[in-house]
Amino acid sequence: MKYLIFIFVLLTSCTGAGESQVEKKQILLTKQDSLKIETYIEKAYKSDLGSQNYQKYLDSVLMIKPDSAYIWQQKAMPLYKARKYSIGKPFLQKAADLDPQNWLSYSAFMKCLFSKEYEESIAEFMEMKEKFGDSYVMDHTYNFYMALDYLQLNRFAKAKAFLLKSKEQQFADFPDDPPHEACHYMDWFYLGIAEMELQNYEEAVKMFDTSLLVYTNFADAMLYKAICLNHLGEKEEATALYDKAIENKENTINEDQVYYEIYPYQAFNRLSSFSRLESQRK
Repeated sequence: MKYLIFIFVLLTSCTGAGESQVEKKQILLTKQDSLKIETYIEKAYKSDLGSQNYQKYLDSVLMIKPDSAYIWQQKAMPLYKARKYSIGKPFLQKAADLDPQNWLSYSAFMKCLFSKEYEESIAEFMEMKEKFGDSYVMDHTYNFYMALDYLQLNRFAKAKAFLLKSKEQQFADFPDDPPHEACHYMDWFYLGIAEMELQNYEEAVKMFDTSLLVYTNFADAMLYKAICLNHLGEKEEATALYDKAIENKENTINEDQVYYEIYPYQAFNRLSSFSRLESQRK
């Protein structure tokens, strides 16, 4: 069933967004070609995601249907997870070129969190916003990821501005939720980071507190709140909160990507599978 769904996506993803089938010439498949693709995809799924065999089977699919944006993205994804960005980048670019509405924002996301190409990430998100409007990718708004790009470029006022846009976007999309839930706790966390970098320590504490309303034992938020309290002269409270953050260090950013990349300003991380195994033994 898994590879049949994969084939369905493959066959329906070759027409670019905003283009009719008449406007964009497609590579039509014979029944024999479809059966070959099904076989190659089944073999790809039975291979290790990071293996050469996985790549070779997808290459065999592309020999038949080179206009499949989804297959190009599938080639890129494990390479990015293995931090082989320069090898995966042309594949991801091909996917974005073939189907920008579905894959350009994904490319921008990968450049933000994985390959750290922040200026390119911003440019691609801006192109998405101009062509298709504001939306979400990988559980967050485009504005959220653009804010992370700007944080990493030390453009803190810009980062704050895009996080505020992200907050308002989520308030509009989820009007029935209370503010601390309508806006993702990661947005509140990074608003705290932006305010901290702008030396607005009291406002930063408020943002970290709002993040902690949802993720109550979020160690990173505790740690940065402690730093801000220290700047505000609240030494005893800062020390107690710092100790609490260390006690809760396993409760770090829990996004899906934390097993491949460290997020901006992530104080505690779990990148190594070997480290995770070791911590489980203790």
